Amino acid sequence: MNSAASAQPSAAQFLQWLTHYTNNDIRADYNYDNIVSPADFSAFIINYDNPPQPPQPTDGWTDLNPSGNSRVIYVSSSQGNDNNDGLSQSRPVKSIEKAYDLLRDGQPDWIRLRRGDTWYESLPNWKKSGKSYAEPMVVSYYGESTNRPRLLTGTTRGMRATGDEVRKHLRFVGFELRPHLRTRDDAPGGIEFICEHEDILIEDCLISGYADNLQFQGDSDRRARDIRVRRNIITDSWAVGRHSQGLYATRVDNMFLEQNIFDHNGWNDREEGAEPTIFNHNIYIQATCSGIQVLGNIISNASSHGVQMRSGGVVVGNFFYKNAINVLLGHEDYVTTGAVNGNVIMAGKDIGPGLPRGMGIHIQFTNDAKVRDNLILRNGTDAGQSEAIAIIGDSNDLVQNLLIERNTIYNWFNNVVIENEGLRNMTFRNNIIYDSQNESPAVRHWTTSTLDDVNAYNNTYFIGGTSSWFRAHNSYYNLNQWVNVADESSPQTFSGRSFVDDSRTLVRYAQNLLLPADDDIVIDRARTMSRSTWDVSYTAEKIVEYFKEGYKLAN
Repeated sequence: MNSAASAQPSAAQFLQWLTHYTNNDIRADYNYDNIVSPADFSAFIINYDNPPQPPQPTDGWTDLNPSGNSRVIYVSSSQGNDNNDGLSQSRPVKSIEKAYDLLRDGQPDWIRLRRGDTWYESLPNWKKSGKSYAEPMVVSYYGESTNRPRLLTGTTRGMRATGDEVRKHLRFVGFELRPHLRTRDDAPGGIEFICEHEDILIEDCLISGYADNLQFQGDSDRRARDIRVRRNIITDSWAVGRHSQGLYATRVDNMFLEQNIFDHNGWNDREEGAEPTIFNHNIYIQATCSGIQVLGNIISNASSHGVQMRSGGVVVGNFFYKNAINVLLGHEDYVTTGAVNGNVIMAGKDIGPGLPRGMGIHIQFTNDAKVRDNLILRNGTDAGQSEAIAIIGDSNDLVQNLLIERNTIYNWFNNVVIENEGLRNMTFRNNIIYDSQNESPAVRHWTTSTLDDVNAYNNTYFIGGTSSWFRAHNSYYNLNQWVNVADESSPQTFSGRSFVDDSRTLVRYAQNLLLPADDDIVIDRARTMSRSTWDVSYTAEKIVEYFKEGYKLAN
């Protein structure tokens, strides 16, 4: 509800509501009864700043069903014939191209691909839209096989949408895309939206081996919005002589990346010239985006960044593994904000020879950002740049009003590092920093000028093999000295304390699942999942839960 009784929606808000209402779009449903009716107008006048929420997934999966107005086209490469009408499973068409021709633009039509079949073709250049949020156009599947429909696209892209017309109300669900004949001279994209687009869902797809597996690009006048990428397997992007991402987004508003597997994107160790670089990432979100949420994904083995959130945004509940830089929040040219909460980050790595990394969370040029309840565990490299949490503002691009609380850093090498002079007002409380191996400071200030910008209290520290637990510029301090130098309140040592079970590793997790003692096998199993074979044991939710239980204090 609005705080001021006299407040009214703006003209732009009214025109947006009227467009939704005219299109029978569920987003006009401001009395929240799941239908669009004239009663929604008076409700909109009251509730205009509390828009209806989209339908929630059913048992983790989006519930999609044809409407009474839908034309459903069945497609089978093994049983179909393009002379059929495609309107039943007994009369499928053969080619995806034919099925696309039968779709009606602006209608809630469906293409259903037969599970277990293989097509040697791409999805067409996509120029059609669904009817509304409640009645989208859908590409999905049918049949009893547990294998996704496979589209082997040769040396070409999987699907592309370009042009002046907006593409909207589209759902791509439950199929596989691979460029099976690709060579080092080809750089096809997987699914590419390079136009104005709105209300797009990609769910339960396997997209692998393209130069960029997923691209969402609006432009300055015709932005993209309302994108949902859920429970997909996005792997093995690579390119020679150009950049390569698992997912790339620019000029996008409101994107949700939920419970996907992003693995091994941006590089190919079998192709000369496709080695890991600083430019290639699992997820690359440009500063021109807004409203980005990265929730409950497995994000592993990236060329460089697990997720580069230049736009700011929310990174919550993910499992990061073997990334060179796991999370970057912020951008050197635009002030942003966001939250990095409840993630488990493990086993950082270097990009390659001469490119040491192994970094946990980097924060730059933000205001009011939050870093809470993360576990940063067991770094896989001891390179000099291996910070668990680094604040990397400078005098022109400040990090301001930063909260870091309830995080646990365990044997990471470098722990908390405050670089340069670009910090103003950081609260650092209730964190645990434990390092029995590396003798690196628990907290390091590159310059003493930032000491007064940190309000620290109730943190627990242990650094083995040395009493020099803290550093400011070139001076080292023990805990008692640090209390006076940094004015930290109520710090605690680890004496007499222990974790519930700090022997937990991904190998141990695999063994608990009766798998071989292999630190990659859990990710490998996760890469094989689909809706038919989904197993929560191979999701970020269960893996994060396992490590959080082991690395909490027992006393």
